[in-house]
Amino acid sequence: MKILTVLFIPLFVCSGTIQAQESFTFNGSTIVYNAPDSAKWRAVKNEVDEKSGKYLLMFKRTPIKDKEDREIEPVMAIICEPVTDNSDIAKYSALKRTQMPLDVKKLLAPQQNDFAYKNAVGYEAVYGKGLIHKVLIGHLRNKNVGARVICDSTESVYDKVEADMRKFIKSINFKD
Repeated sequence: MKILTVLFIPLFVCSGTIQAQESFTFNGSTIVYNAPDSAKWRAVKNEVDEKSGKYLLMFKRTPIKDKEDREIEPVMAIICEPVTDNSDIAKYSALKRTQMPLDVKKLLAPQQNDFAYKNAVGYEAVYGKGLIHKVLIGHLRNKNVGARVICDSTESVYDKVEADMRKFIKSINFKD
């Protein structure tokens, strides 16, 4: 039986499990969120990555068997980085979007009730050949912090995690 872990950035893979928190502080900003159900999701990273200098909070889902008998482990993550330029959220998002080759299906925005935080933009997208992944991506900006939210699952089990992912992405906010 194969276990397929959905990973979007191999640099951030780790094997330990930690207790989820409700907030973290990075570069002078406090990011608050609702942790996903700990009976299904476990935090596997919650710290600044030494190599990149970015803060990574990542949750992995307990494996879900798909129709092909593969065990899929969807992920949800917040990646925070220092931002020194004065670009608005649209420019920040456009820059980050060019770094990930995705087929965008729908835009997400606070006005559509996709985010609680107002300085945010995102999209639903797919990627992959053969094994198709569905992702929810969010970009948020507060002062000198840019945050990317990545919720990633294979298409085969997306219906089982979509509600958790939407709830997670909507819960993320900055505390002033």
